[in-house]
Amino acid sequence: MRLSRFLLPCLVSAATVTGCAGARTTPQTGATTTAATTAATPSSARPTSSTPQSDTARGFTVYHSGSDTDVRTTPRGGAYLAGGGTDIEAGMRWLLAQGGERPGGGFGDVVILRSSGGNGYHAMLTGMGVNSVRSFVIFSRAGADRPEIAEAIRRAEVVFIAGGDQSTYERRWRGTAVQREVNARIAAGYPVGGTSAGLAVLGEHVYSALNVSSTSKDVLASPYDSSVTLSRSLFTLPVLHDVITDSHFAVRDRMGRLLVFLARLQQDGASASPRALAVDEKSAVGVDASGKATVFGSGKGAYLISVPATATRICSANTPLTLAPINVQHVSANGIFDLGQWSAPNARQYTLQVQRGVVTASDGAIY
Repeated sequence: MRLSRFLLPCLVSAATVTGCAGARTTPQTGATTTAATTAATPSSARPTSSTPQSDTARGFTVYHSGSDTDVRTTPRGGAYLAGGGTDIEAGMRWLLAQGGERPGGGFGDVVILRSSGGNGYHAMLTGMGVNSVRSFVIFSRAGADRPEIAEAIRRAEVVFIAGGDQSTYERRWRGTAVQREVNARIAAGYPVGGTSAGLAVLGEHVYSALNVSSTSKDVLASPYDSSVTLSRSLFTLPVLHDVITDSHFAVRDRMGRLLVFLARLQQDGASASPRALAVDEKSAVGVDASGKATVFGSGKGAYLISVPATATRICSANTPLTLAPINVQHVSANGIFDLGQWSAPNARQYTLQVQRGVVTASDGAIY
């Protein structure tokens, strides 16, 4: 089955954003290239108007590599949760496999969602044997409601949310076709992944960063600092029920801010016993549909953090946070755990406490 004319590719050059109508896929390589006019585009792929449509009007740009022919697979579901930094090929290959293999070998169709950047994932993914990859750079809410994007998501075996700025995902995608179609794909058993800001929007609780990015120092001193903006799920992943996520974790010293997020979830009535899954830079977690998880990469791995309903808590404006106890399970690279059971028997187990904005660990090491 061929994809409809809705999926006519657009492109961004190194210097400018060009119109959509002049981009096409080269049959020999599948790479996105520029045609000078609509006359150079095959008639079956031309838009209804001969005038190039601007990206501003459409609200998105799309890059396309690979086949125009849709494939079907038997998906395994799950989620891929990457902490940012260098992408991990073993983890990305795991995600593709969760989308299912196509007859004769290789993987299905991949959709990348983002609000900035371009086609940076295409070389890696086509090299891994995907049938096709489309990267949608979405500039507006109108763009997120475009039928071209909805159609591509409905046909994707894997959806991946790139890094960038999660506030743009929150503002541009909530209540749009992007949110509805990704959630429908998850419900149908297909996997979704995200890195950095893309990871931030996958939990049931979301740090949306609508103002500026929170720092541990600032928000431990004042948990109701304006940088702390929390919202409910953008996407509904059963394996991340009652969980908030964070990325670049140890390398950017984000433990303090994540503890504030957990305290705020309790204080504001969003969760009685909130949990967090934090992933360090150069680390990723692959979680299958049953909740079984594997840590990939060379970073410090993953941290499962939970706060009991009985915790002592002082969480108010202009007052340093007090919160204790906080239970932590640190799973290093190549480790495994059960996210569904919130259990990591072979992990380093320790507790934290926050007293008047100062975090200390039971074994002396916060990370």
